[in-house]
Amino acid sequence: MNIRRSLIDFATRAVDRGSRIAERSARDSHNMDVVLLWALQRAGSTKGLLFPADYVELLRSCLEKRELKVAEIKTDSGAPSNIAARRFSSLVDALRQPPPIEFSTAEQIALIADSYRGNLMPLEFNEWTGDVRSHFEISSSEGIKGRILTTTVRFTRSNQCLELGTAYGMSALFVLEALKPRDADTRLTTLEGYEPLFSISSQVLAARYGKQVSCQLGSTQEALPRLVESLGPVDFVFHDAGHSRDDYVRDFQAVLPILRQGAVVLIDDIRWESPRFFQGATGCYDGWLEVVDHPRVRRAVEINDAMGLLLLGG
Repeated sequence: MNIRRSLIDFATRAVDRGSRIAERSARDSHNMDVVLLWALQRAGSTKGLLFPADYVELLRSCLEKRELKVAEIKTDSGAPSNIAARRFSSLVDALRQPPPIEFSTAEQIALIADSYRGNLMPLEFNEWTGDVRSHFEISSSEGIKGRILTTTVRFTRSNQCLELGTAYGMSALFVLEALKPRDADTRLTTLEGYEPLFSISSQVLAARYGKQVSCQLGSTQEALPRLVESLGPVDFVFHDAGHSRDDYVRDFQAVLPILRQGAVVLIDDIRWESPRFFQGATGCYDGWLEVVDHPRVRRAVEINDAMGLLLLGG
């Protein structure tokens, strides 16, 4: 009799909990729809949106609750417990449900993205040809990537940041907005190898952030070694430049001398393959694993099977 009563109580609690979760999910979804409708009406009446559906979708990806797959593939259990290690652990936990972007920040970045979609300037990359709009839509950071970047900068309390591969400056916007609340002297240096994209993004970033951002032109293979010589210690590196095994390994080796103990490196597209821009196998994942194997890498995490996150030791 007691067993039967226990099973009934357990089933009742499970149904109640499921009902509360469903109710909360429906409420969250309704609240998000209200916010997005209000944002769209406001932007449409004052900003002259070109692509309202894309504008709303970017806002949604910045704001609504999301869950990410986070898998740790290298753990240095013998590493001493220090502030950098504790911050990294907190970061990994936070990335499973990345915090939303502040609304005002998401709104400004979504408006910049809308202006890029209105740019029909022709572009050519090797075998690919198109325009700024089409290239922007297949290559630029969306809200989830932005949340990963802002969460990383926030939880690691990075001050000096380096980005390899500026493109249209979308990732840089998220990083620089994450640096804003900091009292310390903060700065982002960003390197882009393709001139048309450099001109577009550097104008946008310099106009918004002035001396807090330094936009540099050149490929990582040629310009990064010289750039490293001019930079002081760096807390955070975001790699979104060349996508191949050789690019990942070479660029990581190049920045190692300026990475502080406790620095964090985020590498995008660790499983990237794209015949539109690269002929043959890229070897990206092999390059990622080779980087992970470096003795200075204390911990390594894969996010949604697409991005790699590293904690550096001394």
